[in-house]
Amino acid sequence: MRQTICWKPCSASTIKDSEKGEKAAVKAFFTGVPLQGRGMLKRYRYRPVGNEKLAMEEGTSFPILTAVNGYVEPGETFRVVAVCPDSEDGRRNLGRLEEELDALCAGKGSVCAQLEVVPAQKSERVTDQVAVFQRLIELVEENDELFACLTFGTKPQSQVLLMAMQYAYRIKRNTSISCILYGQVDRSTGQDPESWGACVYDETALLQLDEVVRILAERKISNPKAVIDGILNL
Repeated sequence: MRQTICWKPCSASTIKDSEKGEKAAVKAFFTGVPLQGRGMLKRYRYRPVGNEKLAMEEGTSFPILTAVNGYVEPGETFRVVAVCPDSEDGRRNLGRLEEELDALCAGKGSVCAQLEVVPAQKSERVTDQVAVFQRLIELVEENDELFACLTFGTKPQSQVLLMAMQYAYRIKRNTSISCILYGQVDRSTGQDPESWGACVYDETALLQLDEVVRILAERKISNPKAVIDGILNL
């Protein structure tokens, strides 16, 4: 049975190996919870761009579930972390995430051991963003395989989530980042939501690019184009 945990500033949660006292490798999926009002959150069949593992036959309101569907093996246990706005819409959409997650797990025979909720204040103050960053870092354990969706949340919240993934990768032993994704809905076909299409993009290379740019800057390389082009062509 899945455990839902609402995080507070000083909370901590780990999944430990009972015999060795070390945490076993676990896939951890991070996402924001959307702010759409009642009746506005729609399901789409997302077309994968840049990563066929994100292909999913069923429609979903949450692009992170394309990664759960593609990367979690039948019978495997994993975790989901949701940054949830402190609002009625946020809490209602969190319930939708739970429902879709339960349905996906039932179909795959997999187990979401924990849905961990990180509350996000309505304010965009830096102090509030830093609090979310710190809580996200607490939720990453050694050996975790990380996945993150940047689709939902305010722009500062998406930046905080990406920073948390990068920081955890650098400081947590044996932690890896497998996929950073972004879902986009194409509304150019008209005002009828039934006519809209959707894509899910694998943006993981942007993290690699960030690391390389940082190193190139440290080495005072003024024209990094050749190096960056090489990375993008991998």
